[in-house]
Amino acid sequence: MVTTTEILHDDLDPAPARSKRMSLHLLQHIDPTFAGLSECLNPRYAEKHGFTIEEVTVGEVPALLYSGVIDSGRPPEWASTVAGLTGVRPGGANRNAAAVLLIPVDGEVFALTYGMGHLLLAPGTTTPGFGLSFALRALVPDAVRQVTHTAMDARGRTDRNSVSLDQSIASFGIEPYGEIVSRLAGKPREIALTFSRGRSRSAQITGTDSLRIHLGVHPEDLLADLAEILRIYRESSEASEFGFIAKVRPLKPSDPRRTQLDAILDSMLGADSPDDRIALTVPAVHLDGEDAANAYALKVGPVPRLVVRELSLDVVRGAVAPVQVGQRLPVLAKGTIQAYSDERATEAASGAIAAHKWIAAEANIGTSRFFHHEGRWFEIGDQHREILQQQVDEIVNLPAGIMLPDWTPDLKDEAAYNEAVAENFPGYVCLDRDLLYTKQHPRGIEACDLLGPEDELIHVKRASSTAPLNHLFQQGRASVEALRWDPEAREKFIAKVRMADPTRSISDDFIPSKVVYAISLSKGKPVTSSSLFTFAQVSLLQAAVALRNTGIEVAVANIDTVG
Repeated sequence: MVTTTEILHDDLDPAPARSKRMSLHLLQHIDPTFAGLSECLNPRYAEKHGFTIEEVTVGEVPALLYSGVIDSGRPPEWASTVAGLTGVRPGGANRNAAAVLLIPVDGEVFALTYGMGHLLLAPGTTTPGFGLSFALRALVPDAVRQVTHTAMDARGRTDRNSVSLDQSIASFGIEPYGEIVSRLAGKPREIALTFSRGRSRSAQITGTDSLRIHLGVHPEDLLADLAEILRIYRESSEASEFGFIAKVRPLKPSDPRRTQLDAILDSMLGADSPDDRIALTVPAVHLDGEDAANAYALKVGPVPRLVVRELSLDVVRGAVAPVQVGQRLPVLAKGTIQAYSDERATEAASGAIAAHKWIAAEANIGTSRFFHHEGRWFEIGDQHREILQQQVDEIVNLPAGIMLPDWTPDLKDEAAYNEAVAENFPGYVCLDRDLLYTKQHPRGIEACDLLGPEDELIHVKRASSTAPLNHLFQQGRASVEALRWDPEAREKFIAKVRMADPTRSISDDFIPSKVVYAISLSKGKPVTSSSLFTFAQVSLLQAAVALRNTGIEVAVANIDTVG
């Protein structure tokens, strides 16, 4: 049912605040007519829960309000657990109010969402990165409170760092050569918005795809705020301190390289494709709800609705397996993945997110390198890439300080190589596959493959792809952390060294001081920035920075392959 209503404000609160914190989205490709605005709404909530669409006015601006209550009619998922424990079944059912208000402003359309209102927007209607772009233009670089950043490597790892007091963006330790920032929160500079009038303290804003910000609660204030936000978004530049964040830019929709990149990713989605350049990741819009997720529903291509408790790359690949080559990515982009807080997938913990936004990947076109993140391709600019390669080359060109033999055909695997080094070269102790089991590491951790003559922790790997190198670099970090901070691990490590070589002298208070990554690449290629994929370059640099920050020397030794 469609009705026409005027929004009233005077009697809502006896002493209303001038502004309140709201969630703001900028819609894309929307015709600011009633029919156009209606198309960006998810009709499921009108059909299933009786939500109403109303033509309204905000001041003198025609707008559209979509609102109602999400009522499952069922008790919460935990009710059966409580009943099983106590014999008493709790009453009540889950009910969530939600609304979205669509307001045209200067040719654009903003969406204000309330409660679970973000669920009411149809997938693909919001402008990606709008809130972050505004934050880069409006935030004070020395008053940042929260940063969410994703490593551009095969793990698809996302970190969120929060502080209680204002900090400079530089203090968050974001690696400018290998991370994409997807969320930024902090205090804005002086901008002409309602919340800043007559206030001595500034209110925090948070930018992701959406923008969390205090907006005026009276029509004239709200409309003025939206116009100012749009002006800043269109006309202002990012603060220079945020320049490294803006360096990693998505390709424009018209960029002809996207067709080739999409074809490469389409191939990676094949069930038999290697996993070293593609990974599953969590979209930033869902990070807050991921801990509450106990099930996921996929609606992808020929799969009407697949519910799984654990989401994985194999699950996503399986969903597009019946689709012909060249159509996997388009089908994935049209499909959705939605998280649910209950295992039956009835209580939504996220909106229906475009399925391709859950995929992170790396691809090359010639010498240019690109990353697929949250449905968009990013190019690492020449200057950015040169900084990364320069720092990687600085690491690999440092003298390793050890001598390792060639990898000859008779040494079939890493175990054989490590044993041969320990047998034939004085000062080396083989600890390959001799795991340390502690309370902190019940599954075991490998301290190193070889202990060098000067107590170097040497990690050896023969690799033909990026994935095992990512693991190698992280293994170096993990072993140092265990030996520095876990007394049980340190004690067992010392015992293993003395057992492996009773003549070897090692102090009871041993603390590692140097890590060497000894690498043999396929076809005898030397280890350089040119021979490592970007995923591996970033992983090496991240490991080196982390280790050096704790006083550990880091080096790379190239193992020549013979025959």
